[in-house]
Amino acid sequence: MVAEHRLHTWMMSFTASLIEDLSDEQIYLRIGTTNSPAWILGHLAAEGDKALTTLGKTALLPSTWHESFLQGSSPDKMSVQPSKQELWQANVRVYKELSEAVLNLASEQLAEASHSDFLREYLPTRGAWLGHILTTHIAMHAGQIQYWRRLQGLERGFEK
Repeated sequence: MVAEHRLHTWMMSFTASLIEDLSDEQIYLRIGTTNSPAWILGHLAAEGDKALTTLGKTALLPSTWHESFLQGSSPDKMSVQPSKQELWQANVRVYKELSEAVLNLASEQLAEASHSDFLREYLPTRGAWLGHILTTHIAMHAGQIQYWRRLQGLERGFEK
């Protein structure tokens, strides 16, 4: 999981570069049917928080975040509207704890069956699923923010 941890660190830095110049108002803008950066950041934090609970850790985010941002939620029905700073700090806090917890898992724990019904066919073990949450899940959603930025006519991530 060391490689996943390194990729995670890079993806968090890249995601930070995508939002650093956006205002609290901008992050809630939706273009057509795209997800807003606010919903994406909330979703990443909530999914990371959910992953923590699968490891027996206590959730760090309020249940209203889970209702507003977990898989299956709607960007049109968010019951909370955190600021950009609150959204980003939630991600930093959740993923710091999650990445540390994952690095401390024994190989037997990583080899256990994934709890994810949605992704089990592709990510059959806990380790594979956690690797996804720390890397490709963030990358997919960073790509959505990147696309949103392009639709806004803004520079892309590290290119600024």
